[in-house]
Amino acid sequence: MKDDFIYFDHASTSPLSRDVLEIINSANLNYWGNVSATYKFGINCSIELESIRNNIALIFNSNSDDIIFTSGSSESISIVFNKISDNFKPENIVISEVEHQATIISSNILKKRGWKIIEWEVDNKGIVNLNKLENYLNTKTKLISIIWGQSEIGSLQPIQLIGKRCKENNILFHVDATQIISNGIFNWQDLNCDLLSLSAHKFGGPKGVGILLTNNKSRSLLRNSDISLTHEYSIRQGTQPLPLICGMNQALKNISGLITFSNYDALFKNNKIISLKDYLLDLLKDNKYVEITGSLENRLPNHLSFILLNKNLLPIKAYKIINFMSNNNISISSGSSCSSHSKNPSKVLSKLRLENNKLFSNIRLSFSEQNSLEQIDKFHNLLLKCIDKF
Repeated sequence: MKDDFIYFDHASTSPLSRDVLEIINSANLNYWGNVSATYKFGINCSIELESIRNNIALIFNSNSDDIIFTSGSSESISIVFNKISDNFKPENIVISEVEHQATIISSNILKKRGWKIIEWEVDNKGIVNLNKLENYLNTKTKLISIIWGQSEIGSLQPIQLIGKRCKENNILFHVDATQIISNGIFNWQDLNCDLLSLSAHKFGGPKGVGILLTNNKSRSLLRNSDISLTHEYSIRQGTQPLPLICGMNQALKNISGLITFSNYDALFKNNKIISLKDYLLDLLKDNKYVEITGSLENRLPNHLSFILLNKNLLPIKAYKIINFMSNNNISISSGSSCSSHSKNPSKVLSKLRLENNKLFSNIRLSFSEQNSLEQIDKFHNLLLKCIDKF
């Protein structure tokens, strides 16, 4: 990779940390056995797996059996929705209007099975209208599933408050926390939710592994009735990828800062990443050709998104800016990588009630501690050229 390569797309995926790679390589040499095998080598692998499960439980202040290893957030979300469908007759599931594609796909599958999928309305910053919450807290609602940090526009949902009201009404609450975890560790006991999905590759870990956090209530629903399924508390099929799990464990250890709450708002520890985001925001805030998307007050700390206008005050298509930056060795995106190749307008932006000609024009930057002020300056100088160029 070239020395002048600049990566501003950590919300899409993050580079593997060197110490994580070393742990994975070591585990591939020493713990490559099947953890379900009953001979000594397999038992040793099983002991290592459970040691890691216990360590991750300590990180999140959870119980070890709360930790379910999966292939990532998309599979975790699929497990949740499928098991809800298996355990209840078709009634109501509530999701926000700005969910990730994984949740939308799982919702559509249940819709075909007779479930009513209710999309919770958001405001023009992408945050759910809390005045609507009471409408969903009834016996027909079997699950509320909300994305904590929106990957395209960065807005944060008040998940602690939603979880509190769900708990009071005995409604299962699932949180898609895929974009959150790189910004700090949270206390599982603080969140008031029953289920939470994570992917390791978003926080310096390997691709192909993640976590579904559970509690006693949700685990009893997730268990497979087929007694031959013994992996992950009878919740997930497939041999556990122990080397990847070892790498994810190390990546979690590398995360600094604790996410806390004040009046149900998530608070993040000040760090270099926040300083980088604020520095770029300060450069852009008085530029009449820049329109910030999403909330500035309740936002992912490592995330900034906006629409860029040309000299005629017309929105510039995102792909033009992305290609221009790429030709200058800078990687940015327009939003979720899972939908970036779609020729359809952004569903998320449309829910913000933006004009139709802006729905293809969102630009997203997401940072890590590997980024620098000099890199942001280079990006900003090139961005100013885009205003004239396009």
